Amino acid sequence: MTSKISFTKMVMQNVKERGAWLLVTFLVLLMTLPVQIMMRLDNVAALGLKPKEMEKQAADVFLNTTGFDNVFLLFFVVIAAFCLGMTGYHYLYSREKTDFYHSLPLKRERIFFVPYVSGILIFAVPYLINLLLALLAGAVKGTFPAHAVSLALGAFLTHMVFFLVFYHVAILAVTLTGNLFTGAMAYAAFLSYGFIIKEVFISMSERFFQTVVPSMLYGGSFSFMRISFHGGGWTLSPLYAYYMAALEAVKAVRVTERKTPWAWCGIGAVLALVILLLCILVYRLRPSESHNKAIAFKKLEPVIKIAVVFPFSILFAIGVSSGIGTHVFIWFVMILVFSAWVLSTAMDFLYRMDIKESLRPRLSTGVVLGMLAVMTVIYRFDVLGMDTYLPKENKIEYMSVYIDKINGLYSYPYNSVYYQGSSQMKSYLDNTKFEDFESIYDLAKMGVEVQEKDGGFLKLQDGESVLYYCVKYHLKSGRDVYRYYEIRQDDQAVSLMGKIYDSWEYKEQTLPVEFIDEDKITDISLKDIYSSNRQVTTSAEMMKNIFKTYKSEWESLSFEDSTKQQVVGFLYVESLMEDTSEKYEYGTLVHDDTQTQTLPLYEGFVNTRKLLEEAGCTVYTAKDLDKIEKIVLVSADNYGKEEEYTFSDRKDIKEILENSLFDQYSNPALDNYPDYTKGVRIYWKDGQGETKEGIFLSNNPPSCVKKVLKTED
Repeated sequence: MTSKISFTKMVMQNVKERGAWLLVTFLVLLMTLPVQIMMRLDNVAALGLKPKEMEKQAADVFLNTTGFDNVFLLFFVVIAAFCLGMTGYHYLYSREKTDFYHSLPLKRERIFFVPYVSGILIFAVPYLINLLLALLAGAVKGTFPAHAVSLALGAFLTHMVFFLVFYHVAILAVTLTGNLFTGAMAYAAFLSYGFIIKEVFISMSERFFQTVVPSMLYGGSFSFMRISFHGGGWTLSPLYAYYMAALEAVKAVRVTERKTPWAWCGIGAVLALVILLLCILVYRLRPSESHNKAIAFKKLEPVIKIAVVFPFSILFAIGVSSGIGTHVFIWFVMILVFSAWVLSTAMDFLYRMDIKESLRPRLSTGVVLGMLAVMTVIYRFDVLGMDTYLPKENKIEYMSVYIDKINGLYSYPYNSVYYQGSSQMKSYLDNTKFEDFESIYDLAKMGVEVQEKDGGFLKLQDGESVLYYCVKYHLKSGRDVYRYYEIRQDDQAVSLMGKIYDSWEYKEQTLPVEFIDEDKITDISLKDIYSSNRQVTTSAEMMKNIFKTYKSEWESLSFEDSTKQQVVGFLYVESLMEDTSEKYEYGTLVHDDTQTQTLPLYEGFVNTRKLLEEAGCTVYTAKDLDKIEKIVLVSADNYGKEEEYTFSDRKDIKEILENSLFDQYSNPALDNYPDYTKGVRIYWKDGQGETKEGIFLSNNPPSCVKKVLKTED
């Protein structure tokens, strides 16, 4: 016999019983939406902006808070889903309550859906009410921009879809476990396991491979308790999907152009449905006597044990052994085995709460050790040939290369595609395409030869330097493969660098001048050994002519000439951005209407220098000895203690200037770079002052400096 009590009445009764959670949810969302909007709008009003700017910024604040850029709301969705999922089905952790609910004349599906629906109402109703209050607050404050309602409702739908995803995950965690502790751990595991597994493979690649370095391509890493975590890349996690949905929604520069991420909403909806069906299945199969057990299904215990011990043993071993020595393999193995044993024992104790039973050898422990052994052998001995990978030329559609000693010298406009993403290196590789890749391929081949002959470790002699570069192979199959190489910078490597640099394909996609619109230049300044920033006071047409001449001379400059000529200064070219971005309230990135590019001025750019001189900005070089009174070398030791050495002899001054570099430049072929412990101050005659900023000796100082510093060979 089944009860005829209305399902709606049962849901409302459940909501009343969980009234405390309804009140907490309402209060948190009240602070998160309408209260936050009023506070931030009052803050904008207090900034004293012009009416139009204040209206624009107030609209941004309003749309951000009610839309997808409300961080507090994002966090609360995840937390509320956990709390409501746990409290709705917490009775499963009690024998008495479980027996009571299952003794009711109700089908199991109905028992399941009563707290399920009430949990959704406890979140959705306060959210909708507070969203309406937020819209009303904006209107009262005089801020109600166009598309406010559609953007707010789109955000409401998106947050609700992913609330359901996390809510279902929480319910699944409850139904699979037997107590609150393991339920909370299961929820955290479901959300983070994708990140953990990704971290295992990335960390193992970083630990054992030389050419596979994900951290360089995905925005680096950070460390916590000696364990590194890497950003970027795809991750199989509901949290990642939620993050990508929000990111997709806020990627438009102008807030008013933002749209609901329907594709991610669709993914979230499918994910929510799949997890819900799994919850119902697990709920139906869950044994009634599962309360107070770690895992509700005994057959799942070894599976979960393996899933936990395997990744955490690897991460722990990598974290600890990295402090002992990167290449001491035996330490890694010993720590790996020890951590696997400790974690296996801990999991068995959690299941049985008996120390003696947890110390017994088990098949699951052997499976974990076997998996770890296979994983270690594959990575340690590069069974898959990751480091020696080199596709055949006829299988490559095009290639890209990022040479640190060349690309590292250049900066690009903020709105350039090379600044998209968390890694400029990856952005550059993904947005350049070199179909004539013979020289790049030969350079990559040199990197592979190092892996085959030297085991990936260069054996350098005194005076030899390393060339670092990253290559992307875009195969005809559509697959992209990234590899990082370190080779000896010998004549062959320098020759290949030159061939790559001299190709028009490379210059067109790499030189910063190719990204500056000459018609949008607003100002040009000069930095040389005379002054750190001298404005070129001239007409717009003259500035345009200077830039066009400079661009032509740089495009014509060969790699060989660039390494032989001294950089005698820098041009600071200020130009309007292509799309003038809006300014946001403090705490969010502010884009200026103009941006400045720093461009190296080579001594061989005679036409550019002539035009600068005509505009009243003579470029001073080492040849202007007659205008220099003396040079003071400021040398600092390892403890920051400085000593000054004065040079007045013309020959010494000439040698020092010819061996000095600006702080933004190094010579990629000669491996010359600024020695920041040895600054150069130039004193000019006739009371013209001194130049003391941004000029340093190179790492190969002249003999006159070696003599006074007593560093001569």
